[in-house]
Amino acid sequence: MYTMIPFRAHRDPDDRFLRSFFDMSDWMGGATFRVDIRENDSNYLLEAELPGVDEKDIALELENNTLTISAELNCERKDDRNCYSERRYGHVSRSFNLDSIDQEHIVASHKNGILYVTLPKCKPEPRRQARRIGINCNCGQDACKCEEQ
Repeated sequence: MYTMIPFRAHRDPDDRFLRSFFDMSDWMGGATFRVDIRENDSNYLLEAELPGVDEKDIALELENNTLTISAELNCERKDDRNCYSERRYGHVSRSFNLDSIDQEHIVASHKNGILYVTLPKCKPEPRRQARRIGINCNCGQDACKCEEQ
């Protein structure tokens, strides 16, 4: 399960010096979304919380053993009584390392603001049995008679 730890490219999230000047995630509550990852014997189930985001605004991309989930936010809430409006606009994304995942059989679905991604585990390679390796003669003849001597 440790291979499913979120991938953070190019920066340490705790290093305030390297954080972009315009990164307002501390003030705005983060430019990301929450993810739960469950594991069973055959796969991981990733559940990404994307409330109010249409399926057409969600993208899953696989490149170099990395799955990137991104979404375009365009949510608006109004309270006409108090002239209060709260909007969420922008782009969010998260990336995950897929080293131990059967990438050809990943499936995804979206329901009630949750993106479900099933990530099948690679089947472990069977242990190879010990075998003896013979030593070939280097005399260059098709029918070697070196061993008979």
